[in-house]
Amino acid sequence: MAMLGFYGGTFDPIHQGHLQLALYVQQHCQLEQLQLLPCHLPPHRAHPGVSSEHRAAMVELAIAPYPALTLNKLELGKQSPSYTVETLEILRRQYPNDTLCFVIGMDSLCAFTRWHRYQDILRLCHLLVCQRPGYAENTEATMLLQSYGAQNIQELQSQQTGKILLLQNPLFDISASQIRAGLQQNEPQQTPSPALQIPAVMAYIQQHGLYQV
Repeated sequence: MAMLGFYGGTFDPIHQGHLQLALYVQQHCQLEQLQLLPCHLPPHRAHPGVSSEHRAAMVELAIAPYPALTLNKLELGKQSPSYTVETLEILRRQYPNDTLCFVIGMDSLCAFTRWHRYQDILRLCHLLVCQRPGYAENTEATMLLQSYGAQNIQELQSQQTGKILLLQNPLFDISASQIRAGLQQNEPQQTPSPALQIPAVMAYIQQHGLYQV
């Protein structure tokens, strides 16, 4: 029985904050594999700035050096918004005997009970909750951790679903929207931390003229 991780997002574009978080989670939680799941139509935000094909290609470029990270295109073919619970139902059918761990941020945990069929999500997987700059545990997150919280990775390994593990991941103060803003101004050097961009991804963006006004 393998422990598999799944990390969803628009990745519009993927950057070092995403990549270093994925590597940390995969290694710290002893996951056999961490699959990045770019979504096609996120239900709670505007449509991504570039096509699904471009975003998937950028993810592939970013994770190419890391064999434990893989691209999962499951959501990219959907013509309707991607709800986490529906994706997890498909993944559970694909991996019936494995332990599935879904990565979210503290901002998501603070609003988790408002997610579509949130209780079913915990019947399908464990949650790995990452710290995010500017977000702290609120009353809702505290209650969820009191009910479902795991103290260590061994608790996740001992049962297939239903636990929430709070991680102490390193923080990267950068966002995809900041990168997009710099690119739209044709000033990528003005984004907060150019070192947090991924050279292969930036080359792809420039080659295809993405995020230009």
